Amino acid sequence: MEEQKLINVIGEIGRLLIKYGAEIYRVEESLIRMCQSYGYDNVEVFALPSYFTLSVLINDNQTYTLSKRSRHNRINLEKIYELNNLVRFACQNKPAIDYLQSEIKRINLIKTNYLLVFLGYGIGTGFFATFFGGGLNETLVAIIIGFILYFFILLMEYLDINNLVSTLLSSMLLTAIALIAYHLGIVANSQAIIIGCLMILTPGVAITNSLRDIMGGDYISGTARMLEALLIAAFIAIGAGSVMMILGG
Repeated sequence: MEEQKLINVIGEIGRLLIKYGAEIYRVEESLIRMCQSYGYDNVEVFALPSYFTLSVLINDNQTYTLSKRSRHNRINLEKIYELNNLVRFACQNKPAIDYLQSEIKRINLIKTNYLLVFLGYGIGTGFFATFFGGGLNETLVAIIIGFILYFFILLMEYLDINNLVSTLLSSMLLTAIALIAYHLGIVANSQAIIIGCLMILTPGVAITNSLRDIMGGDYISGTARMLEALLIAAFIAIGAGSVMMILGG
């Protein structure tokens, strides 16, 4: 029973790595190395962007298989960092199960710095608007849109809206605000605002992880993540394009 409990705890670490957006190779390597550090040499792991199976040979005639699925994945690099540190510590020191469980609980309770994220949305959209040729007015409007976008995305998460639908609605909202500001004469270059704000929605981490998985030989997971990134990009284009057709870009 203790062996199964340990493998379940190790599996929970793998599930959290997937949930918070870790690369597939990191998930598989973490699970394999943790199991091996506790004396289980015959370990097989198959991971996908939302699911993994872990099989461990406990003794000569008994194999324990664990499957876990992660829903509503959200990228959180801070928690990936903490989980990675926990995996390294476990591999070097082989702590007790209770310690691993307490650390998992602590990592789950880490609060997001919402103020920093809020400022990031505003500063990011303002910077990109300036980068793409916007003036002072365009930059200020882009910053305001970034702040609005932050609260809108929080609302979508609270309502448990699908990520693709959330991206579509977000791109429509920011494009509408930018075009309204343009038609009111507040700004002269709506394109700089729209492009600058859309950069916040671009799935850069997803594309990077998909390429990393593909180059690492994980073609299934890499292709799945690339498809997800392309769908997000398509929904961004559809949302912005439809509003521009209605309001006139």
